Amino acid sequence: MNPGAVYTLERGAEVLGTLTVTGAGPFAVDASFNPTPAFEPYRVLFDEDARYAHLIAQDDDPALLEQAGAIQESLLALNLVLRGDGNTGYRTFLISIEGGGASFRPLTPEEEPL
Repeated sequence: MNPGAVYTLERGAEVLGTLTVTGAGPFAVDASFNPTPAFEPYRVLFDEDARYAHLIAQDDDPALLEQAGAIQESLLALNLVLRGDGNTGYRTFLISIEGGGASFRPLTPEEEPL
């Protein structure tokens, strides 16, 4: 993943924001996140996801893990798309957004036509 690559985060015809890649590690791609007004209804879900990620990093309580999994399922159910250049990108990925930062992990190895 190239630093500086830009993806739009979309739900249907709505653009929720843009992600600009800042780096890539072995498990996730890091990016800056610039939301659009269309992101606001979803912010609370992403805030909860970030909160639980911090909690389970310090406590492996099964109830916390279950709740974090439920939040991830809710995010996946939004059917978000990460669209890159050339009308390619990802339909299946895990994403975390916290403030002006984001990280995502594609669940497919290559970008696919969208």
